[in-house]
Amino acid sequence: MKQPRSLLFSLSCVFALCPLAAPLLAQPEIGGNTCSSSTVSGAYAFTLTGRQVTAAGNISSAFQANGSATFDGLSKVTITMTADTLQSVGTPTTWSGTYTMQSNCAGTVTITSGGSAVLNLVSYNQGVDFLVTGNDAIYNYTGSGNTQPSSCSAATLSGVYTLTGTGYSLSGTAVNASEDGTGLLQFDGVGSVTANFNTSLVGKAPTVLTLTGSYSISSNCLGSANLTDSTKTNNYVMSISISNSTAANGAFFAALAQNGKLLINGSGDAVYGQPTTTAALGAADPLLESPVESATGRGL
Repeated sequence: MKQPRSLLFSLSCVFALCPLAAPLLAQPEIGGNTCSSSTVSGAYAFTLTGRQVTAAGNISSAFQANGSATFDGLSKVTITMTADTLQSVGTPTTWSGTYTMQSNCAGTVTITSGGSAVLNLVSYNQGVDFLVTGNDAIYNYTGSGNTQPSSCSAATLSGVYTLTGTGYSLSGTAVNASEDGTGLLQFDGVGSVTANFNTSLVGKAPTVLTLTGSYSISSNCLGSANLTDSTKTNNYVMSISISNSTAANGAFFAALAQNGKLLINGSGDAVYGQPTTTAALGAADPLLESPVESATGRGL
C-alpha cells in the first residue's frame, strides 16, 4: 500500500531531516537590556589576584593587590593598587585604559597604561558590584569590586574585625605551597593595630601570628599597615581598601605579606556587636596564651 506523502514528510522530521528544526540550534543572548557604560561609574574598592602556572602545573609567579578602580561612566577607567608579588611587596601600581559595558551587563576592561591586560567585566546589583577575569602576558587574573565610600579616615576602622584570605608560602622568589589564614584585627581608630592571625599549610599545625604596628587610612578609603611580631625581626605589610565604612557593617579588602615568605589576600568584616574598641585580643584567645609563633614562627 502506498504511504501518503504527508506521513513520509512527518517521519523525516522525526529523524532530524526536516529543515524547520534548524532554528532550535540557535543560541539566545543571555541578559536583559538594563546596563550601559554609566552603570559602572565612580570609585570601587578593588581586589585582584593573578597567577602564572607552568606546563607542569607549578605556580611560577603570583600577584595580589588591593586598591580602587574608578570608572568615569563613559569609557575610561583608572585602577590604583598596592601590589604584592614574589619579587616585592607593598608596591604602588597604577593602571589606566578604557572599558565597555553592553546592555546585558557584560563588558571589557582594556588596560593600556601601566600595564597591558584585558579583563572580562560583569556588573551586578544595579552597578554596585562587579567581577573581572582576564590576563596579560604574565598572569591570569580574577578580581572583584564594590562601591567605595566617599570619604574615610583612620577612625573609619575602629574595633575588632575578622580577616580571612588565601595565598602562598614563599621561599625567596619561589612558591612553596598554598597557604591560607584567618583571624582578628583590632584597630584603635587612631593609628595602632593588633593582629591575631592563624595560617594553615597542608601537613603542618597552624601557625599563630601575633602582630602589632601602625596603620593609616587616606580620605579615598585606601590604607596600609606596617606590622611586626614580638621578636621585632619579622616585618609584614598590609594593604587595605575599604568597601563599607559603617561601624556595624564595616568591610574591606586586605592583603598581608612578608617579603619572600608569605602572600595572603582576602577580606575583613566588622565582628558582631560593633562599634567597640574594647574587645581584648591575646589572652581572650586560648590559642594565643602560649608563644606559638616563637616556636614555629615564620622567618626564624
